[in-house]
Amino acid sequence: MTGLAIGLAFLSSFGLGVASIVVWAGLAMLLRARAALSSAAALAIFIAAVTGAVWANANQAGALVELPSGGFEGVARVEAGPFLTQSGQRFTVRGASTMDQTVCVYAGATPRPHAGDLVYLAGNLTLPHDLPDIGHAALDARDCVAQLRAEKLVMVEAGTGIQSRLSRFRTDLSGFLMQVAPGDTGALLSGLVTGDDGGLSDEVRNAFLSTGTTHITAISGANFAVLTLLLGVMATGAMRRSLWFVGVATSAIWLFALMVGLQPSALRAALLATAVLVGRWLGRTPDLLTLTLLLASMQILFRPHDFGTLAFQLSIAATIALIVVFDGAERIGNRSWPAALLLCVVAAQLATLPVLATRVGTMSGAGLLANLAIGPLASAAFPLALIGGLVGQLSRWIGEVALLPAVLMGDVMIDIVTWIDVRLPGTIQLGAPVPGAMFMLAVVCWTAILAMSGDLRRMCRHGWTLIRTW
Repeated sequence: MTGLAIGLAFLSSFGLGVASIVVWAGLAMLLRARAALSSAAALAIFIAAVTGAVWANANQAGALVELPSGGFEGVARVEAGPFLTQSGQRFTVRGASTMDQTVCVYAGATPRPHAGDLVYLAGNLTLPHDLPDIGHAALDARDCVAQLRAEKLVMVEAGTGIQSRLSRFRTDLSGFLMQVAPGDTGALLSGLVTGDDGGLSDEVRNAFLSTGTTHITAISGANFAVLTLLLGVMATGAMRRSLWFVGVATSAIWLFALMVGLQPSALRAALLATAVLVGRWLGRTPDLLTLTLLLASMQILFRPHDFGTLAFQLSIAATIALIVVFDGAERIGNRSWPAALLLCVVAAQLATLPVLATRVGTMSGAGLLANLAIGPLASAAFPLALIGGLVGQLSRWIGEVALLPAVLMGDVMIDIVTWIDVRLPGTIQLGAPVPGAMFMLAVVCWTAILAMSGDLRRMCRHGWTLIRTW
């Protein structure tokens, strides 16, 4: 419980500042006065809260300078990409010409720069407040401070190192998947494996947006959970307890994370997967909730800007909800798998709803049904498409055969999403967020999540008993 409190204290104080310090200090003193908490634990919680607030203030003090909108010309290094778009490609750059800030670049189909490449760019730079809501949301999701429409793109220097090689490998893998299954199905498989779903047609893309299922092609904790499970299934019981297996599995997870760009959600998931593998090797079953919060705090210490990204907030909210509902003894009770699947989808939807309502101002009217329908298919298609794509880099015809089940699943997912989009309510516009309304929405959603968790229900009853005795 102390580790859980330390992680919560750091993250909440990073986001809320002094108010959170006061709350945590008061809670720690109250528990200490009732001998429910040791002095060392109370001090650790207080230090975590203060550190979070101070670290947030230090990073806000060095706030980024706003780039000038309009004409742009300069040299920058590619951070992530390229990813396909309907009109060409997109990637992110950073350098002295962008005031050491990340800029999303949209350019023609050629040339195709990769991570680590140095490029010359000329075009028109647009700031978030000058973009429509969907453009603003896209920048927010990709952690960009501005959007650049490049009219001229020239390769200056090819990148070197493992990240550059993995970037090129990712585009080869994505290209193979789209060649094996031309059209929307190949683009969907590419999105599942590499996060590059730019080849989707406007009709299918809008269907995924309207049904709230675009997250299946965004690399997240679900991909790493499936990858970790796949590595475990491929190993024998003795292998899973060996240092050799932990080293190989950890390397595979981090290579995958680097290949997809080490986004905030990917970094958090890779850290958690690594900790779980090491815990299994040590013979200990980790407390996933405590581990998630402590690792998220560690990530914010080294990459403080991740805290404000939509990807990090959605990922951490969904992960916490799933853990508190299913972690511990409740997961292995008498609950049937259809009920478990339903609760899984409901918990994730409820946890992310306040974040989406606040950051994007929309919610999907058919999101619950759509995610129930295609969630299991996506979880099965991802490893099949990944294995088929990797095999295809060695032997094309074997890879094509191995991809047949994933292609079939992709076709079914697209048919389901487009059917739901036509016949059920689509995106619901919530308007500008009102703090009071967003707070009440968060309370309602997390109260429902709390009600679904047997462990947390017992904790609340225990806490209420303690309060009554005081």
